[in-house]
Amino acid sequence: MCHLIRLRSLQSSFRLLTLIDIPLLKPEKKDLWFYGIASKRYALYYYENEKIKFMEDERSYKLHGLGHLTNPFPNSIEDWQAEIWQDILKLHYGLITERDIGDKYSNLYAISRLTVSTSNVLNRFKKLNVGKTWKEQIKPFNFFLVGFQVIEENSKAVKPLAPFTKDYQKIVYEPFIDYESGEVKEGSQYFKPLSRTILQYVEHMENKFDGERGVLKRRNIQADVLVYIGKEANSIEDQPLDVTGAQVFINEEEIKQKILALTPEEARKLGIKHRSTLKRMKDRIINYGGISLKTKEVQKLI
Repeated sequence: MCHLIRLRSLQSSFRLLTLIDIPLLKPEKKDLWFYGIASKRYALYYYENEKIKFMEDERSYKLHGLGHLTNPFPNSIEDWQAEIWQDILKLHYGLITERDIGDKYSNLYAISRLTVSTSNVLNRFKKLNVGKTWKEQIKPFNFFLVGFQVIEENSKAVKPLAPFTKDYQKIVYEPFIDYESGEVKEGSQYFKPLSRTILQYVEHMENKFDGERGVLKRRNIQADVLVYIGKEANSIEDQPLDVTGAQVFINEEEIKQKILALTPEEARKLGIKHRSTLKRMKDRIINYGGISLKTKEVQKLI
């Protein structure tokens, strides 16, 4: 009791130092279990008599890897991430099986909400906008929904885009635009079942550390090449959509030296068909000290 009084006294003193209504000092949580999948995927919880309970005063499970998904359940389940974490922990303790996960979530699908933030995305909705009034059309900065690809057609992954609706799961059974081809398609087979998403979430590898259970050690790495990027992912394959494409920083001086050293034969192998095109590039670098990296021909050499 004495320690609690001292803690509250210290909290009151520190409260004067902060401008936000969040305590700087908190009592240590006791009798909590920890379940970790990876560095940003874990939960703190109470476990007693095969009952799993999360902390009441704060969210004790992380949403990394789940936070991008929309609520797949009916409105009766508000804290749906807690529902998924409950099932992940039940699976860990053997209270349910992977088949139970499949039965519960197989008719629900992984859907994300994004914003029409580029002309590239907006152009994909041209076919759906045809014949609609301006009010009904999908416009810049409107929300839209995205499904996660599960199959390929013509060696390209089908990435479903659909107009926004608050009934997220509804888009699975309606026509959608394929991001890659721009074609209108339809069918639940193009959408990733939530059951698969959850089971893959549990199996996510921890790439930063060595080991699988217990206290892990930092993994020793050796850098082979350097790629300067603005975000964690540097290609559309690592992102749900090319909506917020990673900003890639290119070493312009290195590219200029590469172009100056190219022979016509080497340039031809890279897609530069005419010797005169390569000469113009070299002349511009030599005479003006620079070259536009956005032209189609220069892009072939980058």
